[in-house]
Amino acid sequence: MNEERDAFLASLPKNLSGKAVDVVNIGGRLVGKDQPCFIIVEVGANHRGDIKNALRLIDFAAETGADCVKFQHIKAAGIAADTPVNINWKGKSGFSTFAEFYKPSEMPYEWTEELMKHAKEKGIMFLSTPFDKESVDLLDSLGVPAFKVASYEMIDDILLRYIAKKGKPIILSTGMAYLEEVAHAIRVINEEGNYDIMLTHCTSMYPPKGFEDLNLKAISTLREAFKLPVGYSDHSNPKSMVGPIAAVALGACIFEKHFTDEREGGSHDDANSVQPEEFKRLVTEIRNTEKAMSRDGIKQPISRETHELFNDEIIDIWARRSIYAAKDIAEGEVITEDCLVTLRPWGGIEPKHHHLVVGRVAKKAVKARAPITWDDL
Repeated sequence: MNEERDAFLASLPKNLSGKAVDVVNIGGRLVGKDQPCFIIVEVGANHRGDIKNALRLIDFAAETGADCVKFQHIKAAGIAADTPVNINWKGKSGFSTFAEFYKPSEMPYEWTEELMKHAKEKGIMFLSTPFDKESVDLLDSLGVPAFKVASYEMIDDILLRYIAKKGKPIILSTGMAYLEEVAHAIRVINEEGNYDIMLTHCTSMYPPKGFEDLNLKAISTLREAFKLPVGYSDHSNPKSMVGPIAAVALGACIFEKHFTDEREGGSHDDANSVQPEEFKRLVTEIRNTEKAMSRDGIKQPISRETHELFNDEIIDIWARRSIYAAKDIAEGEVITEDCLVTLRPWGGIEPKHHHLVVGRVAKKAVKARAPITWDDL
């Protein structure tokens, strides 16, 4: 598979992206290379049409330690047509049209200012995904620091251009996309003079059937192909941390996952969402993963100024083996194989010099189970 991927990357045109970008500034928070992962709590439709729920979810989101809480500005009539459908979603059915399916996910746009104010009071950034020009204008007028484009909207050049013209950073989700579709979307945004683009890899299945469907190596592919910051939007089993941790280890600089106070709450997104205590632990594990990946990668002992025993590899070297006397060795005795044993701790000749010890003459007596030093030979 790695050979196939290498060949795939080698075959790509060199002008996939108009401009390489390492770091993007979202409301004063730097996102990208060598920066902490930007963690987004995605409320989605889990407000369930009640602003009290929306405000409470902001409270919970702030308590997780995440960077951002995100909503979705959806109006059913603005996102889908009245196409007759027969959808069964998480046990729900009876939607006569595609637009009707999105009715439970609608968020009244008049909530926006209050939600933004509440998020600010709680010390967490507010973002929302727009799905129509009206919501783009509203969010822009209220000063959101960036726009998120959902995977399904990634191929909508009209909406992309409208968002790009606002001149704000864009987080572009790439679920379902081929690489050339991602390249096209980036080019459309660039044509409007906007280069502050961040990508998120995701699999638009709720949830993916198996962990292999996460295809996390695509994070590296996107970063190599477009030279842009790349993150990960996770739709895997909400009880699993495999995807998020592996993604961050692969260098994902953005992480997003759906969030709810109750998985049986009844919204379209609840069943796929992480609950507050779970998300709090997820944030902790992401930060721990960043720490685990933070050193320079030089293979050498880990040492601290305190040099605490069992907590410092330089000091702990004393516990390595060295050559000891397997039995009493008399002065003048020729050292043979059966005279020697390797034991902890270090204090004698290193085992790698074993061949230089055998055949030597003991200069003085060495008691059994005592370390043998060069001075003894």
